[in-house]
Amino acid sequence: MARVRDLDGDDAAARGRYRGDAVAWSLDLDRGDALTGVGTVIASGLGVLAGLAALARWLRVSQREHYDPGRCLVTLGRWVRLRPPNPVLAALAVGGLALAVAALAAGNVVLAAWGAGASAAAVILFPWPLRVIGCPRLRLTRRARTLAASSLALSGAAAALLAMALSELAAAGSAAGLPTALALVAAAAPAIVDAAAAVLAPLERRLLERHRRRAAAKLARVDPFVIAVTGSWGKTSTKNHIRDLLSGAAAVAASPASFNNTAGLSLTINDHMPDGAEVLVAEMGMYRPGEIKEMCSWVRPDVAVITAVGPMHLERAGSLERIAAAKAEILERARTVVLWVDDPRLDELSRTAPAPTVMRVGAAGAPDLDVEVDETGGEMIVRAAGSEIGRVGADAGVHPANVGCAVAAALAYGAAPDRIAPRLAALGPPQHRAAASRSPAGVLVVDDTFNSNPAGALRAVEDLARRVAGRRAVVTPGMVELGSEQRRANAELARAVIASGAELVIVGRTNRRALLEGAGGEAVSAPDRSAARDWVREHLGEGDGVLWENDLPDHYP
Repeated sequence: MARVRDLDGDDAAARGRYRGDAVAWSLDLDRGDALTGVGTVIASGLGVLAGLAALARWLRVSQREHYDPGRCLVTLGRWVRLRPPNPVLAALAVGGLALAVAALAAGNVVLAAWGAGASAAAVILFPWPLRVIGCPRLRLTRRARTLAASSLALSGAAAALLAMALSELAAAGSAAGLPTALALVAAAAPAIVDAAAAVLAPLERRLLERHRRRAAAKLARVDPFVIAVTGSWGKTSTKNHIRDLLSGAAAVAASPASFNNTAGLSLTINDHMPDGAEVLVAEMGMYRPGEIKEMCSWVRPDVAVITAVGPMHLERAGSLERIAAAKAEILERARTVVLWVDDPRLDELSRTAPAPTVMRVGAAGAPDLDVEVDETGGEMIVRAAGSEIGRVGADAGVHPANVGCAVAAALAYGAAPDRIAPRLAALGPPQHRAAASRSPAGVLVVDDTFNSNPAGALRAVEDLARRVAGRRAVVTPGMVELGSEQRRANAELARAVIASGAELVIVGRTNRRALLEGAGGEAVSAPDRSAARDWVREHLGEGDGVLWENDLPDHYP
């Protein structure tokens, strides 16, 4: 039997040291592995959270931009360029990813997790303060759900492929590259949503075609007289005026709100046009050439109206010439054409339009007018062939071009002038288009927040000066989608505000520089609409007036 010898003295102390060193070495290894694992899990969790937050945020932007591929990236650039601290957050996101990839290449998984986690944290905040759930909220329509599922699938596939590639780069375990892959996919969310929208576009066109064919069949069966209205601005107001003028003479159906593309017209006809409709007033909008031509191929107008040609959507269409040509597509099939010829492009078009009948509409004094609008004595007097049709009060909040074109279209349908006159006097603006009311504090509030345009904005400023003798303010974020004309148009608006004696309150940063330039620095800057509202309540009272000119969704900085 072997003898067991108890160790004591120096021998025992030495054995204890050896055993303690071994245990400490073992614990260090375990601690290092544990820290690496915990860091990877935390960084991966941040990556998943960042990816979901970013997808929700950019899906909302895509919906607001009509699911147009590329618009998320355009919006991203706007925030980085115009709104601090987003350049810093963008640099942190990109820098964290660069650090993570470099660390993986060097085999340092812990440092890679730190870099990926920092990048993901920046993506959760970016762009600041564009909220994940903002206003307006993402509407979970069928199309939004389809885009969300597709974007999520693309993100998952990209993350899996990147994780494998990055883990191989690190020559480490299969999970080593996961945090970096997730952070990279989260940062790429705007591009992923845009890519998913582009992939889905052919499918969406096929789905829309079913609704369009059903609408075309119903339109052929009901066979109403069709009045089609387009213009860079004024088309919704003119459409509503035509509906109101004709409603006493015929059964009229009109596009609700701004339902002015193929989907909107299909919905109008399928769901809002009764079988007994005698007249359909169809609003037609466009972003690019060819859209109106396609709509007119099945919604064939008897009367075609163009209210204006200007830089609205210039950044998408490319040039004013392309916009004019795209608007003119509405004339190709019409028997009667109505044009506001105070616009030089429309004046020229009136002499070359292919329709048998061209009705020239303009302000009093222009030559060869079929319908003229004379603003005199505080009211609009509308005449046709030299005879007065009726009058509209100066405070009605309506625009001469819209009123004149609507009267011409009603006459082209065959409405009697004496039936138009009483309805003409009752015309008013659509909701959020120069609509006036009084606040409890006695302030005249003019709501012109819907889709501002250069001509309408300048007129609204003039109207405020005419109607309010007290202190006046114009609250605006400026106008957008004007392409190369945007800076000039906003500076001109600001100059007009200051020249009218009103105070300019600039909301947000989208057009802040141009508005300040036009105002000569004489402006109040508000970070958002809520802060501007607080300023108005604090500074305006009985007998004063405020014009709320345009409003932008929160994906504009």
